[in-house]
Amino acid sequence: MNGTHEVNVEESIDLLGIPAGKIDIQRLFYCHVIKMYNRPDWTLDEMNHVNFDWFRPRNCFRHTSEEVEKWVAECGLALRRMHLQEAGICAIASALASVAG
Repeated sequence: MNGTHEVNVEESIDLLGIPAGKIDIQRLFYCHVIKMYNRPDWTLDEMNHVNFDWFRPRNCFRHTSEEVEKWVAECGLALRRMHLQEAGICAIASALASVAG
């Protein structure tokens, strides 16, 4: 067993933003009910630090993928990968190769 368990949500629950279909129980609760992260291989203190961060950030902002793409371009970087998820955006960018003249 890989440690994940899924439930089948028969109908979407629009009020909570829960889509219909199979969803991992951890993601169901984490993304749609309460941000309480759990990893069996972490200590309680490690998980408390991650969970505390969701409820007490002083400088918490949400941005769009368009904003991230704009910032990457303004910095003269090439966007190599962007992954959008409910918890946020993960982007990988690198320096553009210089053009030899």
